[in-house]
Amino acid sequence: MTDRPCDGESSYHEVRPNAGALIESLRDIGYTMSSALADIVDNSLTAEATKISIRVRSNPDDAAIGIIDNGVGMSRSELLEAMRPGSRSPTEARSADDLGRFGLGMKTASFSQCRRLTVVTLRDDAVSVAIWDLDVVVARNAWVVETRQSADGIRFADLLRHDGTLILWEKLDRVGLELGSQNFLRIMDETSRHLELVFHRFMKSEKGRKAVSFEVNGRKLVPVDPFAEWHDATIRQAEDRRVVGGGTVTIQPFILPHRNKVASEAEWKRMGLREGHMKSQGFYLYRNRRLIRHATWFRMAPQHRLTQLARVRIDIGNESDVAWKIDVLKASASPPPALRDYLRRLIEGLGGKSKRVYRKRGAKLTDENPLPLWQRKKTDNRINYALNEDHPSVAAFASTLTEEQENAFGEVLRLIAAGLPVEALYHDMAENFTDIRQEGLDETELRENGRKLIDQLREMGHEDGDIAAMMKVVPPYAGNEQVISELLVQEMAAP
Repeated sequence: MTDRPCDGESSYHEVRPNAGALIESLRDIGYTMSSALADIVDNSLTAEATKISIRVRSNPDDAAIGIIDNGVGMSRSELLEAMRPGSRSPTEARSADDLGRFGLGMKTASFSQCRRLTVVTLRDDAVSVAIWDLDVVVARNAWVVETRQSADGIRFADLLRHDGTLILWEKLDRVGLELGSQNFLRIMDETSRHLELVFHRFMKSEKGRKAVSFEVNGRKLVPVDPFAEWHDATIRQAEDRRVVGGGTVTIQPFILPHRNKVASEAEWKRMGLREGHMKSQGFYLYRNRRLIRHATWFRMAPQHRLTQLARVRIDIGNESDVAWKIDVLKASASPPPALRDYLRRLIEGLGGKSKRVYRKRGAKLTDENPLPLWQRKKTDNRINYALNEDHPSVAAFASTLTEEQENAFGEVLRLIAAGLPVEALYHDMAENFTDIRQEGLDETELRENGRKLIDQLREMGHEDGDIAAMMKVVPPYAGNEQVISELLVQEMAAP
């Protein structure tokens, strides 16, 4: 601590942080393995890398992660400055393509996963090496960085053959290795999928930019496009550009195809991303083409089954960081107040478009039954019946389930359909047609289920006249016109 006298009764005191205590605290900002590696990749992309290679060694006794890029590299002085915590102010003007924010990312992201960070960088055949070892910092209680004149003996350094940089993590104490190498590899697999989504726009050519190659232990990463732009049935709306908070915001909505326009279950799941369609709807916010937040309506609307096909791409530049409240992890953001009303109106408009796609459901059982609980399908002269998972009542119940529960529910429905006693039905219809009686609902059940169905149909945009016409021919409501009319009046009068 040093004192600096000044005029009057006050004075200034320089209070230097305790190195050992603070550097341990910096480890707990909130990074996951996925967000930490993404932060390192940001630096590689800012350095104009066209190839990013991640090497993973999972032996618990000697585990390590190396991130190697072919960017512009750094000089020795630039490397030492990059190793400084808080190397740049968040208020400092940056180049348009800079993915950084606080000058903390490489250090805090690395410290969150390991106790030893080594950086080897090569520029114009000159190699520079710097090492943060937290054990050394704590032992000396000083902000000391080790430097070397050679990269001899440093893992993965031989992969730097031209200009570029290696980030090496060792002493991995927060990567799940305490549960074994398989758990660590599982986490790395999840991280790879995270990178495929977050950097998908860099992995493919876009607007005159060359694709950047990503690979993990020799496996090339494949971009995950959340807007299914490869599919002809995807609805792409026009871009809208607005100036908000001193920065330009570009907004483009997409409506994904309905299931019956998608060729295979695998492609449908691909569109649904990891969480499924229901949880993948919403805004996708990009900062300099790098995904910051995804699958959120920013608390302006709930995630609803009828809007599950709607996704909106929002592009901002790094000049908008303050307006959007971009955090240190680059994993949180919030729309500026000046934009929120516009986004709410956008969501409302998308709801109508998504509902129209949603209403275009599979084949009807007959033309007279607009809400079939069973679907009749004919393929190559073969006829089969399946329970209609898109029936409003079934779909509404499924929307209350988790993704895992919904998958299990779908399996049960398919099991029931597979167990349909076709031969017995054929025999009874031929021999005892007049004796067949379908199971019905008592009046209480009929009213309760009818009330729910009316709510669901109104939510899908149907008028009451259409609802009455549909329910009059749909079992088990057919033949109960009086009950239907009463329910429609009651529901209309309800507050």
